[in-house]
Amino acid sequence: MALTEEKLEKIETLLSTERNDWSKKIQGLVKDISEPNKLAKAQTYMLSYRHMIVDKIMELRILLSKKKANDSNFTKTRYQYYKTNHDVRLDHREIMEYIKSDMSLRNRETGLIEHQIEYYKQAIETLDKMGFAIKNRVILATNDI
Repeated sequence: MALTEEKLEKIETLLSTERNDWSKKIQGLVKDISEPNKLAKAQTYMLSYRHMIVDKIMELRILLSKKKANDSNFTKTRYQYYKTNHDVRLDHREIMEYIKSDMSLRNRETGLIEHQIEYYKQAIETLDKMGFAIKNRVILATNDI
């Protein structure tokens, strides 16, 4: 299955949609934290979301490691092709330039996955900070009693 510009755009759209969905969920939690009667619900969802995102990160890391292995194999086969079967004799530098061009879509796909992982890490950081905010809010509420 060859990677095309259209497939890459679909992946990009899918990942963007996922980021938007998670942003909405997290924003909903922020609103819930401001209401004392929703703190328990917010804490439960926060922990659940955190776990779900950790699972997503692991899935993407596994995908990324498989992809990098495939990319490495692709680079090797392209090098062999340009060295032995290409119509024009190329030196090492030229071969590497051709391979760099052949790898451009694959590298963009890798970048998209890496950016998604980074987004998820930031989302976990935000959720962790929310946990501290909830804890502080509960402490303040019990001190008021």
